Amino acid sequence: MANVNLEHLTGRRVFSERGKSIGYVEEIIAEQDGDDLVVTEFHVGIFAAFERLSASTIGAALLDFFALRRRDGLYRIPWDTLDISDPARPRLLCPDEALAALRAQPKGK
Repeated sequence: MANVNLEHLTGRRVFSERGKSIGYVEEIIAEQDGDDLVVTEFHVGIFAAFERLSASTIGAALLDFFALRRRDGLYRIPWDTLDISDPARPRLLCPDEALAALRAQPKGK
């Protein structure tokens, strides 16, 4: 199992299998596993950054004001679907046709 410093991955552009940019790593989700934290998914795209803002009352109000609470530009990428062997250039391991399935669904759907 490889170790990657998360600070080297956050903010990096993510590329599809065909080399198309799909966005930047904005958030890394991890869960406690005993004494370790284990990455479960990566949030990629412009609305992943806005998602962080929505954790605060002010951020949620801003998102509502600008009607940005939708999740069209947010990809939820499972940990095993992103190749981070080169943290400077993370890339998807799934075909480009599978991107739609990784797109986060709007709340309530």
